[in-house]
Order: sequence, then C-alpha cells, then structure tokens
Amino acid sequence: MLTQSYWRHENMTFRDKDHSPAMGTSVWELCPQLAALDPAVAFQFFEDFLKFALDDTTANPTEWKYTSDTAAGAVTLPASLTGGVANVATGATDNDETYIQLGLATFEPFVITNASGKPVWFECRVKALQHADESILIGLAEAGCAAANFMADNTGVPADKDFVAFRYKADAPTQWDVAWRKAGQAEQEIANVVANADDWHTFGFFFDGASTVTFYVDRVANATVALASAATFPSGEELSPIIAIKTGAAVARNVQVDYIKVVQAR
Repeated sequence: MLTQSYWRHENMTFRDKDHSPAMGTSVWELCPQLAALDPAVAFQFFEDFLKFALDDTTANPTEWKYTSDTAAGAVTLPASLTGGVANVATGATDNDETYIQLGLATFEPFVITNASGKPVWFECRVKALQHADESILIGLAEAGCAAANFMADNTGVPADKDFVAFRYKADAPTQWDVAWRKAGQAEQEIANVVANADDWHTFGFFFDGASTVTFYVDRVANATVALASAATFPSGEELSPIIAIKTGAAVARNVQVDYIKVVQAR
C-alpha cells in the first residue's frame, strides 16, 4: 500500500511530465535549472510582465530605459491578454519609434565571451501585430541602444551597436531574421528564419560557453550558428534585454511580448 507522501511524490512527477515540452523542443533542456536555483551557480533575469512597473502619471516604464516619439502610454499591459503581456507601440507619424531597455543608464548584466566557460540562455515570446511598414528588434544589446534612431528610418536597420537579436525590418516585411553585430563590424544575419504569420513566435539562443551560439525559432534549432570567436560577434561585450519598434508609415505599429528570460552561469 502506498503511503500518502509517496503518492504525492509520484503524482507530482506525473503532472510535471504532462506539462513538460517534448524532448528536443526547448532551449531550457540545456540549462541546469535545479543547479541555477543556487545563486552561486548562475544569475538570471525573467520578465513575465505580470507586475511591470509603469509610472502612475505618464504610464512609462520606470525600471527600463524608455525612448519614444509618443509622450506617454506607448507601453501597456492589455487586460484582455492573460499571463502578463506587454504591448509596445509607436505613434502614428512616419518613422515614430519606441524603445525600452532593461536598466536606466549603463546596466548591462550579460556577457557572451568566447571560450569563457560561462554559458548563456535567452528566450522570448513575441507577436508582431502588423506585417508591413514595421521594424521590430528584440534580444540583447549594449547599453544606450534605447535612444533616438537606434533603428534607421524607413528600413529598420539597427545602428552600429553591439547586439544579438531577432528582428523584423520595414523594408523586408515578410520575414523575421536573426542578426548580430559587434560595433564597428558588418552586421551578420540569418535571413527569413520564419514567415510572418499573424501568431506568436518563440525565439531563443544558447551560447555553449565555448564558441558556438545556436539559435532557436519556435523551439527548433536553426542550422546556421554564430561563432563567438568571429570578429563580427560581440564577444566580451556587456548586453541587456531590449524591445525596439519603429513604424515605416504614418500608421501606429505594435509588438506584444509575453516574456523574456535570460540565464548565465557565473
């Protein structure tokens, strides 16, 4: 006869298995989650937009650097979307932009360094609400990217900054791309990693601590990887989560973000 404590343990295990992703479909399979619960092992950032701090008067973010052509209210938490979702919008003037980046000044907690032995995991879930004349970038970037014209007018090409991100450009509105750059070097990209259907996409990457950065699109590993040893990759640069959006027409554009999670080994 099973004791109550044993039954509870077995039942909890069964329930956890029921809700776990299939093997090979999650970047977090490679992350030592139990070990990472010890803060001596890893540090992490997780924003689920359940308690996202917005100013009572302006409704602008208070813990993220905020730059927008819209004076107030560009970031909202729609009540109709359960589980915590941030809607980041532009104004309705051509080339209006809104950028938010974690940290108020020079806060850059994550560093992908070639041969460091310190792996990094990143994942976000995002939805572009419009699929024309819209530029979006979400990922990790150097401090100060939440500033005017981080993405170029009309095209949405990112500025000459350090970043590793997933982006969608106004001059190529039928595709999401993976892109990275070390400031002063040519931007690199994996083009058209997913078509822009009107639905949610999950984007992630895993740096193995050696030199390989594997990108995940809807939890499937892309065949093309980045090498942290390459001159074009921002190895050793400090990076912070960023959400950036710009309209390429006189129409407001929106992006919705369900969550952002980043873990790095100490």
